[in-house]
Amino acid sequence: MLQADCLITQPMTRSRRHCLSLLLLGALAGAPWAVQAESVELRVVGSADPPFRIFGAGGPTGLYFDLLNEAARRLGWPLRYSEVPSARALKMMEQGEADLMLGPLRTPERERFLSYSRTVLPAEDKAFYMRPGAGPLRQLDDLQGLSIGVHRGKRYGAAFDADARLQRTELNDYRVALEMVARGRLDVAVLPERQGDLLLRSLALTLVKQPLRLPGETPYVVFARSSPWLSRQAELERAFNAMHEDGSWRRISQNY
Repeated sequence: MLQADCLITQPMTRSRRHCLSLLLLGALAGAPWAVQAESVELRVVGSADPPFRIFGAGGPTGLYFDLLNEAARRLGWPLRYSEVPSARALKMMEQGEADLMLGPLRTPERERFLSYSRTVLPAEDKAFYMRPGAGPLRQLDDLQGLSIGVHRGKRYGAAFDADARLQRTELNDYRVALEMVARGRLDVAVLPERQGDLLLRSLALTLVKQPLRLPGETPYVVFARSSPWLSRQAELERAFNAMHEDGSWRRISQNY
């Protein structure tokens, strides 16, 4: 155990300077604020998918990000957002280059590198958009022979994803998918319904939403298994639970 003898007035010898250095290091190590570097940020990655994830001049917003921002505010967690395509975001989570994503669906493959929290996000049915005059889509069999725009890295449900008969074109942006349909380069695009309706209005496209729906699967809040923040997953779950209890979750959701 370090002794304080070196603090007694003595000439500043080399041994006394060494003793003082040890005492100072011991004091710093015992300081509460030195236990964890608060400058470390929680790295959040994902694609821009309005109204769920929006990267704008005023900072990240949208339904999912607003919920996370409120939870992080309560916890005092610093966040750093990066906009990347979904496939790249998942790869970053797998390789330890990111800590958290909002919205991935649960699959056995992803469970290898993602820790699925108990917090689930609002599910959203998938809708199909085509040009006016196209024959109606009522079941998956009606999609045979059509070129279908999908988002690279997204999941649309077991029945759709496993159907080898479907001709999918993977894209990095739902906006591009809708524009390709409008120009006749694709027959149909499939999107989360709220997102599709919002994009149609903002792009002023005259596409028609079809009767066919794919039931929304549960999107999750997930941590990378390799993330140093994984040990704090339960804290985030408790913050989200508190938001449910005090009505904050509902109030934020109603904005979208």
